[in-house]
Amino acid sequence: MKIALFLLTLAIPTATAFSPSRSSGTRRLSSATQLPAANLEAILFDCDGVLADTERDGHRLAFNIAFQTNGIDETWDEQRYGKLLEIGGGKERMTAHWVSFILRLVATSAHEMCTKNNANS
Repeated sequence: MKIALFLLTLAIPTATAFSPSRSSGTRRLSSATQLPAANLEAILFDCDGVLADTERDGHRLAFNIAFQTNGIDETWDEQRYGKLLEIGGGKERMTAHWVSFILRLVATSAHEMCTKNNANS
C-alpha cells in the first residue's frame, strides 16, 4: 500500500496521499506524503476502450502486426474483431478464436480430402 501511495505522489505532483492511521484505523493525511500544490484540474481513471477506442484502432492492429511478424496467416478486420469483443476476457477471447480457427481448418481439410477421394473414385 505504501509503495502505491508513493508512486501516486510521484505521478501526480499535487496529490496528497492518505495513509491508514495505526491507532484508530481511520484515514488521515500523512505529512510525509504531502507534496507542493500545483494546478491539478482533474484525475482521469480509464479502462481500455472507455475514453478512446483502443480495441479497434489499437489492440486489433497490434494483433494483426503480431500475426504477420510471427508468420501466422491471420488478419482480423473490424467485423471479426467486433465479434470477438463480444467474448469477455482476453484469454477467453483468444481461446474462442483459435478453437474456431482450428475447427475451420479441420473442416476444410476434411472437405478437401473427401472431394479428392470422390474425384479419384
